[in-house]
Amino acid sequence: MPEVRLLRRYEVSNKLRIATYIVSFILGVILFILVEIAYGADFNDILFKLFIKPITSYEDLKVTLRYFIPVGITSLGLLITYRAGIYSIGAEGQLVLGSIFVAWVAYSFASLEKPISIVMALLAGVLGGVMWALIPGVLKGFLNVNEVLTTLMLNFVAYSLTDYLIYGPWRSPKSFNFPLTEPLNESYIIPTYMGVSIIGIAIMISLIVIINVIIKYTSIGYEIRAYGYNPAAAYAAGISPRKVALLTFILSGALAGLAGALQLTTVHYRLGPKPWSVSESLGYTSIIAAWLSRLEPLAILPASMLLAMLINGGLNIKASLGQPEGIVNLMNGIILITLVATEFVLNYRVVIKLR
Repeated sequence: MPEVRLLRRYEVSNKLRIATYIVSFILGVILFILVEIAYGADFNDILFKLFIKPITSYEDLKVTLRYFIPVGITSLGLLITYRAGIYSIGAEGQLVLGSIFVAWVAYSFASLEKPISIVMALLAGVLGGVMWALIPGVLKGFLNVNEVLTTLMLNFVAYSLTDYLIYGPWRSPKSFNFPLTEPLNESYIIPTYMGVSIIGIAIMISLIVIINVIIKYTSIGYEIRAYGYNPAAAYAAGISPRKVALLTFILSGALAGLAGALQLTTVHYRLGPKPWSVSESLGYTSIIAAWLSRLEPLAILPASMLLAMLINGGLNIKASLGQPEGIVNLMNGIILITLVATEFVLNYRVVIKLR
């Protein structure tokens, strides 16, 4: 009888980590392509739509960059919580709350002029994300409530809050009874250059540099990393779990809320129902980008760009094959499952002995 044992890996080389993540990502894409082939799609056509078309024409590149910005900023925030060993999946709801706060400011202070109006909108988005993130942050820090459950449930509360507003008090009388709010005033719209949000890209790159410095070269970053590596040892060394939980949720929520503000002020300009909502499920997609980056801030750039290409490609596949709306979410889910499965390979090795 063969004896199968699982042995813990205590040290994993960077080469093995990189190779494992690359292989798992490729496996996820292959599994999605197999699903598409089962739908009747052509293999070469799927590869073209996923990896070539999103960047080969300016129109497609604009769409890719549109997703690149919110995915990059939101995944950067999630990276902070994951570094601390806190597995938040609430960026979707925090992004939604950021957009709601921006809409409230825009409708309440319609007379403000640029650039004050833009600054107010972005700060409102940050505040909305932080307030929504503080709910699971406080529950985690003070009561040790599981953050996966609280953040997931709050995403649906955020959806419901949006529905209440667009079907109720914020519903536009000019929308022909369709659940949409009034468009933002021009003073709250961030200009783009040839359809590309240069300001959004500049903000994202600046944030990546700042978060990289915080995580790697400050005492706060050290505490976050130490707690993520070994919570018991970090606590014994005087690092407060409450402080780590609150701080990481605040930073993560602020970035997700900022992404929601940029979505509303550069792309959507009004709140609406799913599937036309501001979030576009990008909060969930950002989870994949964070893990694909191996929780390295500088790697967020290529990881989020790759995910933006896949979103664009998935939408192209959906449109050309007449597939249901959830096909992009299916692709994201398959890739996420394969990435999560790599944690087993990285943390354990299988030993088989013949007896």
